[in-house]
Amino acid sequence: MNLEIFQHIDDVVELFEGKRDVYKLIAEEIKEYFDDHVFDQSKYTLNLIYRIKTVESIREKLLRNSYISKYKTDEEVLANFQDLIGFRIECKFIDDEKYVYELLKEVFTETEDGLYFWEPTMPKIKLKLGEEQPQKQKNGFDIYKIDGLFMLGKDHVRFELQIKALVNTFWGEIEHKIIYKNNSYLLADNFVVDLMTSIKKSLNMIDSQLYVLYKRFRRAEGVEFEKNNARAIERFISKMVYDTFAALMRDQIGFAIDFKSSCDAVVRYLMEVNNAEDMEDYGRVMLNIFYILNGLQDDAIRVDDQLEFERALYYEDTFSANILETVLRLVNINYKWHLFFLVLFSIERGDNVEDLESFISYYRNVILSNRSFVMLDEAAPKDAVRIRFDMLNAISEVFSEKQNIEYLCESGMATIHRALNYVIPQVVADIQNNKSWDDIQSAYTNVLKSRLAL
Repeated sequence: MNLEIFQHIDDVVELFEGKRDVYKLIAEEIKEYFDDHVFDQSKYTLNLIYRIKTVESIREKLLRNSYISKYKTDEEVLANFQDLIGFRIECKFIDDEKYVYELLKEVFTETEDGLYFWEPTMPKIKLKLGEEQPQKQKNGFDIYKIDGLFMLGKDHVRFELQIKALVNTFWGEIEHKIIYKNNSYLLADNFVVDLMTSIKKSLNMIDSQLYVLYKRFRRAEGVEFEKNNARAIERFISKMVYDTFAALMRDQIGFAIDFKSSCDAVVRYLMEVNNAEDMEDYGRVMLNIFYILNGLQDDAIRVDDQLEFERALYYEDTFSANILETVLRLVNINYKWHLFFLVLFSIERGDNVEDLESFISYYRNVILSNRSFVMLDEAAPKDAVRIRFDMLNAISEVFSEKQNIEYLCESGMATIHRALNYVIPQVVADIQNNKSWDDIQSAYTNVLKSRLAL
């Protein structure tokens, strides 16, 4: 006969699953409120994420914490479950955690008992700000962990709100996987505890170094966010990317090759697609990349595995088709090409096909941004679009023929722009002298191709 407690646990889980959609709606409402009415008062970029407890986690916690014996009904058990919904406010640095907590105290000012506080226009959401923060965890480290209530008439749903810097989020995931989700390791194991403490101290040091770097560039932004500052940050990020993948290469295949220019190109692309325009944006992208890089070992990334594509690729013109076909042909047989797109796909973290299509679209737009094309619009408005496409196609033909990854990198882009700046003014001059593009197209596309040599 099964213990009675397991039947009670099954009943509570069944009740929880019946209310899961309600918890989802509550979580979305709380997130929307924080995004629109709390974070808009912050001087830093903040992000709120949430998770609703899994059935397995609920069963484990019910058994471990003796909830069943503490309360009379299944409804009471759920009502007193402290973290059915868990929220995390993500900030950049450890020092920012205190700022976020003080911001919450400024926003949530109304109280009846001196313990739970709410914002005057949103009495449904209450935070337990009457306790000392940060709290001390069993592992000896501090954490900002706040109990919350979402009011449903006379009833309520409990939730937990944590405030975590990126390095503390990363640390928390390591600790959760190694200690709390692995019965082979116990908190009493001194070796594991010492090792985890050492990792935590290293992460704190990294946080401190990144904070100093961030503040340094932040001061520069106070005068003007100059291009050389942006490039300096990109070089720093690129070095982080290179060092991470070079270490993976040495560990997995025994050596590393030079692919710094590929890292530079990927970081430049990431800044563009993330619309990085000022120091705040650059800091946000930098820390997101840092977080991803630190998780690569956990993700079992292999530098010698084939890159897979989930579906057929879409291309909008001949240029895109030539570039995409070249990439697909080389990405798993030429290691420099493989590394370029391994880095890109590992950091972008999405569908490989979408990431590749996005990159090729970006690459195409960078070429079309050449200022000499403006001369074409003025001199030959009727033929300008066609001339653009003919020149793009010529570039893609050289790209496909030469199979040189540097065409995607800074040196290759510079060569392409120099070639366009040489050819287009001559095309404009001939058109202004009443020559048609049909008559001169072959000659000038050949000149363009000849000047694309690396």
